[in-house]
Amino acid sequence: MVERFVRVRYRAIVVLLTCALGLLYVGYQSVQGERGLLGWVERSAEVEKTRAEVAVLADERAKLERRVSQLRTDNLDLDLLDQEARRLLNLGRPDEEVLFHDAPAQSRPGEGE
Repeated sequence: MVERFVRVRYRAIVVLLTCALGLLYVGYQSVQGERGLLGWVERSAEVEKTRAEVAVLADERAKLERRVSQLRTDNLDLDLLDQEARRLLNLGRPDEEVLFHDAPAQSRPGEGE
């Protein structure tokens, strides 16, 4: 009789421990797992970052498309064509001064030394 009581208690304890461990595992995975709460937060931040990049690239693309449209034969902007040719070929007339805006300013000899 005592043996039966111990067996029943033992089985109940094993079942309870198994259920508790299963719940613990599911709880842990729902927070820390690859598809859990923390993973969702990280993916949301990554999505927002990517959307910001896409917006910047869309603006850049729109600017480039406007410049390309000015270089088409049906709507040719001769000033822009001249400017691009000079920039790409690195040419200029002797009476011109060229100012570069993208390059960092270099100090002239004798200045700031």
